[in-house]
Amino acid sequence: MFRQRHLSRIAVAAALLALVAFAPTAAAQDEPAFVFPCADGVEWAAEADQPIAFFCGWGTVGGPGLIEMFLRAHEGTLVVEDADSNVVLAIGPSEFASLWGDPESGPSGFEDVTCAAPIGQGVAWSYVLESGLPEGTYTVTLEESLRHPVLDGFQTCWADDGTRLVQPPDHLYSGATAVGTIIVAD
Repeated sequence: MFRQRHLSRIAVAAALLALVAFAPTAAAQDEPAFVFPCADGVEWAAEADQPIAFFCGWGTVGGPGLIEMFLRAHEGTLVVEDADSNVVLAIGPSEFASLWGDPESGPSGFEDVTCAAPIGQGVAWSYVLESGLPEGTYTVTLEESLRHPVLDGFQTCWADDGTRLVQPPDHLYSGATAVGTIIVAD
């Protein structure tokens, strides 16, 4: 099953760096609102007509070959609907596949977790809705599936208390749907 814990810590770190990269002197309206649609049940805030940056990722503590296997197996769609269920943004599988960036490498461990391999790989996708959205409440639905099982290598990681992060074998088999909400105010 495609699980949230498999979100790349590298991708999350990149998102945080992206947040920091925007000049703090710019007006809030000029900075995008960040939405991480791979997190289920989350609510985000934005201002009317503020650009919205959608961003998520996937990571492995294996080599770059596992990233390539994941990208070949992954299929995703992103849909944003207004309160009346009108689709205001729809990204189908073909366009979604083009949103993935280049794989990045970094330390495989993260806070309170150590992995057997010192280096991990991550890949992230992003989409910026430059025009933003008018005032209202919007439902964001991210559907992801895998055409074949994928191994992420997290079975080689342990928490500092000695607990294995994921029990082997750790193959991701299917997909998941994450639904969140964007509240856009004036």
